Amino acid sequence: MTKKPQTIIDFIYQAAEQYPEKIYIKYKDGDNTKSFTYKEFVVMIEKLSGTLYGIGLRKGDKVGIVSDNSWKWMLIDQAILSLGAADVPRGSDSNSVELVYILKHSDSKICFVENAEQADKILPEIKELEHLKTIILITDEINNIKTKIPHGIEILHLNDLLDNKNSDNHIEAVRSLRLSIKPDDLATLIYTSGTTGIPKGVMLSHDNIVADIEYMLMILDPCEKDRWVSVLPIWHVYERTVEYAVIASYGLMAYSKPVAKQLLPVLSEIRPTWMVSVPRIWESLYNGIMIQVKGGSTIKQLLFNTFLAIGLYHNRNWKEFMGMVAYFQKRSLLLRIWKKISSLILLILVLPLDFIGNILVFSKIRKKIGGKMKTPISGGGKLPDYLDDFFNAIKINILEGYGMTETSPVICVRTNTTLVSKTVGRPIPHVEVMIGDENFTPLQNQCEKGLIYVKGRIVMKGYYKDPENTLKILKNGWLNTGDLGRKTISGEVQILGRAKETIVLTGGENIEPSPIEEALLEHPLIKNIMIVGQDQKYLAALVIPDEEAIIQFTKDSGIPSSSIQDICNNPIIIDAIHTIIKERITVKNGFKPYENIKYIKLIPKQFEIGEELTRSLKMKRNIITELYQKEINQMFK
Repeated sequence: MTKKPQTIIDFIYQAAEQYPEKIYIKYKDGDNTKSFTYKEFVVMIEKLSGTLYGIGLRKGDKVGIVSDNSWKWMLIDQAILSLGAADVPRGSDSNSVELVYILKHSDSKICFVENAEQADKILPEIKELEHLKTIILITDEINNIKTKIPHGIEILHLNDLLDNKNSDNHIEAVRSLRLSIKPDDLATLIYTSGTTGIPKGVMLSHDNIVADIEYMLMILDPCEKDRWVSVLPIWHVYERTVEYAVIASYGLMAYSKPVAKQLLPVLSEIRPTWMVSVPRIWESLYNGIMIQVKGGSTIKQLLFNTFLAIGLYHNRNWKEFMGMVAYFQKRSLLLRIWKKISSLILLILVLPLDFIGNILVFSKIRKKIGGKMKTPISGGGKLPDYLDDFFNAIKINILEGYGMTETSPVICVRTNTTLVSKTVGRPIPHVEVMIGDENFTPLQNQCEKGLIYVKGRIVMKGYYKDPENTLKILKNGWLNTGDLGRKTISGEVQILGRAKETIVLTGGENIEPSPIEEALLEHPLIKNIMIVGQDQKYLAALVIPDEEAIIQFTKDSGIPSSSIQDICNNPIIIDAIHTIIKERITVKNGFKPYENIKYIKLIPKQFEIGEELTRSLKMKRNIITELYQKEINQMFK
């Protein structure tokens, strides 16, 4: 009987033992596709960990990794973990100030960097980093580093470490360290994205992440025949834990960029059975599909729109019949029976047309994304209802999940049997979710709106060197997520926004901006929007139009313009966007009168990751407020 893994590194060794010749990783090297088996990958891990041991890396040390997605990232991660050290990951789009702060705060001894550009962010401030003695390039040439290398700092290259013949001298020492790792030992320090201030180092143990992997495997039940595509930043705990789960289920992993232009060919070649992504990627795929539809003939557009409407109608009645609709108060038995009977009758009537639409239209769309997708997963932010409904209608059921870095990360996820609309599903096995007040006290009615609290093995050890903030968020095993939500009567969780994002108007009205923003992001002309109005009489909004769509709109409308700046200042365009907002944010659509947006300001500059957006594509509201304070003030004059 196979021993149950106790640490993250156990999974790759178990995979190499069970399926040594099975392909684990596929990746592109120029125009060529290359691969590694599980056995080959473990050999490389041992080679790298032996060399790292030789240059002084020991159990309990911290190691920075500043890099984006690649198979080398996972190799480096596994080598670090196999020595009982902890990694401190970050994306290559991080700025110098952020990197220096994280490396200093974490006491990192070694830092892997993707290329010379990343080294040049760190080296000028090396005097601040008293513990950092070695920088290792993953790609690029050492002589491409522009900064003069200070005395006492060693610059190495990953290829040289993998070719180091002396690594074999440390086989027994490395093995001894690997076997000495305990479940409660620190595995990683992941610094939060910093939407509200200085990043905090989330301490996750081996057991935290192993627990989340175990629970995900119980729900998803993947197998060794599955093929996965990685499109998210691998340093982010969401993607990273999923990639560990791929190893744990002996699957195949391929890598791609998240943009539709590069993603669609990879999906077509790999034909994945699973893909984990964020809502923005589904939005990109949706837009790609809709652009192709609009480029077709009038008859094709009519057919698509007709069958889509039928698909949406079929999906709505199917969910009602199967009990996959979110209800927050009990209904009478007679009402439930009537709903099921009426839904069944409507399903029978519409089924033939839905079947034809599936054969003629939707099967072709599914084929473009590989045609073998079991059930894709979305997380890292709420999936807008229109995307959820659209993909359900074309027979791609997305398992929306919910979690955070502090919970390793998955807290809830839908399953194929609990695809309840407008929810993120039920808590994963052995994880408790409570709806409570600000004092960690549960609400008597869990169907009412309150703060979401979580308890279980997945909850972090705390924030590194920050007992004050740890005590604020953790109490008696419960973690305050800072998110607002409620439970359905059947136990699914619905997310209602962030507690700290709540806008309070001078009339005392509390407003959650996220639902308003999500409703407006459904319109193709709006790329991003941030609602403002704290301590004001009314709401206003900064609107970032979709550049391509808004330029096409001006051409179609016969409005002269020479630049995106001109378009954003054009009163006709501003009125058109404001009209869209007024038509969507209405009482009829479920919004309150005081949630109307009185003024808007169009911003020509797109929000960018590392500036206005975090790596998980969440808005840095405090940063955006500072950047556009002048424009915000003008709307409240």
